[in-house]
Amino acid sequence: MSNFPLAGLKVLDFSRVVAGPYATRMMSDLGAEVLKVEPPEGDVTRKLYTEKGKASGYYQQLNIGKRNISVDLKADGARELIHKLVAEADIVVENFRPGVMDKFGVGWDDLSKVNPRLVMLSISGYGQDGPERKKAAYAPVLHAEVGLIARQAEMSRGHPTDIQFAMADSYSSLHGIIGILSALRVLDQTGEGQHIDLAMLNVLHSADDYAHFALDDQWPKQPETLVWEAPEDRQILITGDMKWMWIMFSTQDGLPDPTPEGADIPTKVRMRREAMEDHIRSHESFEALTETLDRLNLAWGEVHPFGPAVYEQPSIDHLGTVVDVTDENGNARRTVQSPYRFSKSKSGIDSNSKTLKRGAENVAALQDWLGMDEAAINALLETKALIAE
Repeated sequence: MSNFPLAGLKVLDFSRVVAGPYATRMMSDLGAEVLKVEPPEGDVTRKLYTEKGKASGYYQQLNIGKRNISVDLKADGARELIHKLVAEADIVVENFRPGVMDKFGVGWDDLSKVNPRLVMLSISGYGQDGPERKKAAYAPVLHAEVGLIARQAEMSRGHPTDIQFAMADSYSSLHGIIGILSALRVLDQTGEGQHIDLAMLNVLHSADDYAHFALDDQWPKQPETLVWEAPEDRQILITGDMKWMWIMFSTQDGLPDPTPEGADIPTKVRMRREAMEDHIRSHESFEALTETLDRLNLAWGEVHPFGPAVYEQPSIDHLGTVVDVTDENGNARRTVQSPYRFSKSKSGIDSNSKTLKRGAENVAALQDWLGMDEAAINALLETKALIAE
């Protein structure tokens, strides 16, 4: 018997890009059997940020470990095939615009009749039935509309630009998993499945630890987590209240107060900050500086340039953050591991995990899930309900 926490669960994954695929990747890492139902044109991330003819690391990171069939929902027999798969599934995940699944006869109303125990997660920008339900919603759009981009620009005194992290998508995937697991618990108690309508707009506002400032119509004070120039042409972030940093440097590290008697508060802040800047740079080495900060119990982190070096820190190997895998073209690649570490259960992918080509398991998956024979599969290939790459 498998000791992966979600072993035995079957997931049909209609989702694309990040919001949804990240949730199903994590469920796969936790032991669920995830069958990605990919459209004929493929998930757009297959060819995103990659060289021609090379498998996309972006797609690999979000989809490795999943099984894959390719289905054209517009073709004859496609709806019936999906209904048969749903009858065997525990979970369906999709992130189409509201109404798209219904148009093809595979929305919640249709699928819940096929399988009353089904748990279905629908991720959208603004919810399934709201006034903006038809609006296109990618992560940067949501980041702009919840005020995140403007807030970051004002607090950094920079030009408004999107954060380089699909926060709306990733957070929605994680909240989607919470919703799914909650619905599965209700299913255990009542025998009834349910639909989860998850709006990315709600997710971002829920997760925003600055929300109370906006609700109270207050502008948050400037952050006091600061990046400083450090020895050896490196940069370091020291987090914490600047007043507390000054107290520690002046009382525990011998830094003299440069401010004249009677100086006003802005002058004191400016001169003490300048003194701390000089003091931080004056250490003979970066290591000497970090030893001082550790002795003063000040939290710090080096500002690493984005690139392979961020995966060369001491804790990376210990935590198993990176794993060697094989991409869809058979090339050795690296990708990131899921973060779950259980005292008894297993999780994650291993070096045998692979990224599959679109439709790679049209035959094997349908035989395993439905016991479908070769003639029935060939019939679906002829109508192009099933697409083989």
